[in-house]
Amino acid sequence: MKTKKKILWLDLWQIAEQEAWLSEMAAKGWKLTKMTRMTAHFRKAEPQNIIYKTDIFKEPISQNLKRLERYEKEGWKHVASRGHLHFFHNHAERSLKEIHIAPIHQAETVKLLKNSLKTRAYFIALLTLIGIALSVFMLSLDPVSNYLNDEFLSPIIQIFFFIGINLLILKGLIHLNKLIKILHFNKRIQPAPDFRKKYWINKIIGLCIITFFTVFFIYEFSKAGNTTLANSFPPIPKEELPVIQMQDFTDSTKHEPYFYEEDVNRDNYYSVNSSILVPKQFELNQVVEVEGEQWGNRNRPYRPSLTSRKYIVLNEFLAKRLFQHLIDWEKELRRGDATVYKTADFDEMVVLENSVLSRKDHTIYYVTYYGKEPVEKIVNELELLIKEDKQRSN
Repeated sequence: MKTKKKILWLDLWQIAEQEAWLSEMAAKGWKLTKMTRMTAHFRKAEPQNIIYKTDIFKEPISQNLKRLERYEKEGWKHVASRGHLHFFHNHAERSLKEIHIAPIHQAETVKLLKNSLKTRAYFIALLTLIGIALSVFMLSLDPVSNYLNDEFLSPIIQIFFFIGINLLILKGLIHLNKLIKILHFNKRIQPAPDFRKKYWINKIIGLCIITFFTVFFIYEFSKAGNTTLANSFPPIPKEELPVIQMQDFTDSTKHEPYFYEEDVNRDNYYSVNSSILVPKQFELNQVVEVEGEQWGNRNRPYRPSLTSRKYIVLNEFLAKRLFQHLIDWEKELRRGDATVYKTADFDEMVVLENSVLSRKDHTIYYVTYYGKEPVEKIVNELELLIKEDKQRSN
């Protein structure tokens, strides 16, 4: 026999809407056989005009056998349960008594659902406070990675997830309060003529959330797939690069690339990366050994190193914030003070011991050099580089 399983897009507290939706499914030839929290199971049957009604039990349904027997005598057969909500049906052509003798009695059963939801609301509100506090803490741990590696995504999604759950529960409590007020006025809960609209609104929202999380997990998975050693440390190309290279400000005729580890190219590589806030990221890492030179009086080979980066940020506002975070990170790492350089070619330039940071509009240059050449040479090369960039853009 043909069966069908459908996602329950209507919320638990949308009682009249669920009753109307199940009656419509029966009219289309799909009879309800089973329910879970998230799905409804149907069996193919002849189209029938069936009325569905609900009741709410505090205890498990197995402890309410007498009530079930009374409903059975009155023509209502138990079909399925969704949490505290239990569904009964009978044919519309038959003369039926209401499943609830009086609206006041039904109001008491709806209060059971409201109290259950309220208990969850308190628990989830506590989890929300803890979750948001942890998310904010995670965001403040490494501000630079938030820009360069999209580390902000998970905490932000967690914050919105917790807020969304709380708004959903609040919506449920408001809806149940309205039902209780109607019942207290000795009026019955009327069929919901707009149940299709609510069904599709919930379905569209649910599908959008599912799509968002699917895209997010695919994005995170693709990032993880690109973090192999070979991808992380690609060799330096011989073509012109958008960052400062060591040969730009040193005598490269005596340079030989040096590798501390023979198996892994961690010392000489050029990588191009991307993130949401910094779509273009270029990083060059060079370590060379200079023939015939030594480190001062240390009696060991002279091996200068350079890490040269260029970040093209989404906009100037974010570039200013990232620039300040990089300065703070350098201060903490080097434990030194920042010296501000005045230059006509950059909006900002700062020198911290072995590092030079400069910003023009939404572009940031970040150079760290350990060697004998003075920092002024790096500053001059940065000014030449930004002029060349300007000429190319014109």
